[in-house]
Amino acid sequence: MQQAVGRFVFYAIAPALYNIGIIIGILGFTNGINIFGWQIFEGGIMGVALGVVFGAILQLIVSIIGLVGIGFEYEFKIYWKNQGFRKVLKTLPVRSIDQGIDYITSIMNTNLASHMGEQSIRAFQQASSLHSMPVNLIGVAISTAFFPKLSEEAGRKNEEKFRETLRSALRMIVWISLPISIVAFFARGYVVNFIKNGGDPKIASVLACMIVAIFTQSLYHIVARGYYAKQNTRTPLIISIVAFIVQVIAAIGLSWLGFGPEGLAHAVSISALFEVAVLLWFENRDMNRKLLTKDFWYAMLKMTFASVVTGLVSYAMTKLLPLRSTDNSFLETFPKFCIITLVSALVYVFTCLVLRVEEVKPVIAKIKQVLFKNL
Repeated sequence: MQQAVGRFVFYAIAPALYNIGIIIGILGFTNGINIFGWQIFEGGIMGVALGVVFGAILQLIVSIIGLVGIGFEYEFKIYWKNQGFRKVLKTLPVRSIDQGIDYITSIMNTNLASHMGEQSIRAFQQASSLHSMPVNLIGVAISTAFFPKLSEEAGRKNEEKFRETLRSALRMIVWISLPISIVAFFARGYVVNFIKNGGDPKIASVLACMIVAIFTQSLYHIVARGYYAKQNTRTPLIISIVAFIVQVIAAIGLSWLGFGPEGLAHAVSISALFEVAVLLWFENRDMNRKLLTKDFWYAMLKMTFASVVTGLVSYAMTKLLPLRSTDNSFLETFPKFCIITLVSALVYVFTCLVLRVEEVKPVIAKIKQVLFKNL
């Protein structure tokens, strides 16, 4: 409801408080809870569970606060005759099955990784967590912000405006996620070092195989929402099922060939690329080939060129500031990583500026505003 009216602050804060609750549970509740010398909770592993409950309560409270001022009045009554409610009931099962496929895929990958030798499960799961971070920060965040506008234009049957909005969202996500994926590939050793002192070659190797998935899964969220805005949940479900089959075949095949957890990561990338490509093809077809225009592909070409230049600079920076075997702490690795990413980002922005990429203009305007507002 908050997203529908363009209110995202409380929606963004709520998950953070949930994580804070878990952290409090780990650091505080595991030691037990004593009030005036009377122990009311013993702690231990149940302290973590209590932290989860505490975090969930915090998340709920903040979400409820976010409803203040938007005219929402709760009534303990179900309006079965409401057409909107009936439409939700009609589309809900299909969407639920689509989300369930992700959990089935996770179980399958865990099962396959368990047969691949020592620490394969840990390597794959930690690499998956690292690759999910930019997907959530870019793909999910931008798609969530654009979705209310897409839904509004779809409801008004304004096809031209709908295409423009969806195209703008696609371009923005590509512009951000493509260079990040490339920099993540070259700086993966530094990233892994953040979660494990001294790094882990296996995790870094698996993460490298998921780089394509960072880009494609970021795109997936806005492409899928293009369907959801038009209340079409069936097409994404069918394509998700086919993509799941593709991933199963690729994962089993690559595992059989001895690729190990890297094979599972390759399967994730192959499946994600297949899914977003097919979704985009059908979406473009449904819009009479007017979504992915010549101007769109020309912009993609310029962004790709800028990303290649950025990748070369990022690679050179990793050679100038190599990750050494003595870099066994966050404080030793983080400054190098910051310099590499900062230089790469500046080169990317400059290259996009030279190539006149539209998406860079708001960034330059904001930089000018911050640097020269008092001049």
